[in-house]
Amino acid sequence: MYKDVAISFLQTAQWLNGNVSRELEPLDLTAQQLKVLSIVAQSENQQATVSQIKTQMFDPMSNVSRLLNKLMEKKLIMKVRNVEDQRLVHIQITTLGLESMCLGKELMDQGLSPMAKLDESEMETLSLLLKKMRS
Repeated sequence: MYKDVAISFLQTAQWLNGNVSRELEPLDLTAQQLKVLSIVAQSENQQATVSQIKTQMFDPMSNVSRLLNKLMEKKLIMKVRNVEDQRLVHIQITTLGLESMCLGKELMDQGLSPMAKLDESEMETLSLLLKKMRS
């Protein structure tokens, strides 16, 4: 029984991820890049270290360095070296990065809109079950 549920769960996650990816395409952003922008934007002074970003990523296999380089190419973030310790690099979000993050979150919500088919009670139950699985 649990195998059928597990397959359905994975298919649904992949389907939702595909919806989000399609919505983010016009911004040329991935969900992981959007997550990095959100982490930096929500950090103190809208800047974070690479290790802070790594610890907050959901995907432990994410290549944060590659993600940061892509975001820098797009001028959504910038790297700033600490004056006192040149080894310490702070990642700061740019104005364009903030705008892209806000629009990206709206588009992501559109990609997740099928979840609106669930009523409040169903959403609460789903949330509790997902948390239980992760614990």
